[in-house]
Amino acid sequence: MHLSRSTRIGIVGSVLTLAVVALTGCSASSTAATDDGSAASSSSGTWAKSKGTLVFGAVPDQAGSDANNKPLEEYIAKETGYQVEYYPTADYTALIAAAVAGKVDVMSSGGLQYVQATNKGAALAPVAATLSSPDVKDPGYYSEAITKAGSSVTSLKQAKGKTVCFVDPNSTSGFLFGLYQLNKAGVDVTTSGTDASGNPKFDAFTAYFAGAHDKSEQAVASGQCDVGFAEDSIAEPAAKKGDITVLGKQYVPGGPLSISTKLPKDVQTKLGDVLAGASPEAIKKAGITMTDGFTEGYFGAQAEDASYYKSIRDLCSTIPSADCAK
Repeated sequence: MHLSRSTRIGIVGSVLTLAVVALTGCSASSTAATDDGSAASSSSGTWAKSKGTLVFGAVPDQAGSDANNKPLEEYIAKETGYQVEYYPTADYTALIAAAVAGKVDVMSSGGLQYVQATNKGAALAPVAATLSSPDVKDPGYYSEAITKAGSSVTSLKQAKGKTVCFVDPNSTSGFLFGLYQLNKAGVDVTTSGTDASGNPKFDAFTAYFAGAHDKSEQAVASGQCDVGFAEDSIAEPAAKKGDITVLGKQYVPGGPLSISTKLPKDVQTKLGDVLAGASPEAIKKAGITMTDGFTEGYFGAQAEDASYYKSIRDLCSTIPSADCAK
């Protein structure tokens, strides 16, 4: 849960049939459940760690990620009757790898990480998308193009030849939709190989990967980057403070709460219902202690399925430099 957007436990189209991969760890059975209806019986299935324990993985975008997720983890445990164990990951890549290896039963992420994980064979299905504020019913949010307040850069067309801040090559709003906005503005997003860290390099501009949405905004505000991208929950407060100027924005499907389709069918049903109904009010009513980090970034979820993320799959197919298509 990225308390910028993708931490909020971080649009149309056809229903995805998910691939099934072998999972590691202790399990109850090898029979799997899939999106297309070929489900396991109610008592058979595979758990990431052990029967009765749900492993929860989230994007570690900001410090305190585990503490920020704690109320949701405790709510899941109370409502399902299962133990919930947090799976620590160092970055987006590690979370995707954990999902592909079957090491998590529940994943809170951005839409791009979900698409990348399933493209690599992770047996995951989204059951809900998290809301961006207490006042909205649409779980979508915005990827915002930003520059330092007072900068001579006044449009994304001027990003040519400049240093551009992204969040991470696996970030939905901080990379994929950033490339989309640059491409739409006429900036060439063709890659010219990779740098020493394995991150993509570009012909038209110098890419800098800050590692988190707040760090991308800070790098732009300090002048380290001429242009950058961050989700609206980070960019808008900084703009109001006068640190940055917003050059443009693009709608992004809200971050999914996904569950393993390897879990027993009855567990999937129970877990899906709990996640779709996990409003802040319901969590409070359950007697769960709410942390500041959680209440500042989590506003509930709305039931969604794989079709909601079709726009991300489409961008992965049309922007090769994103390197996220199958």
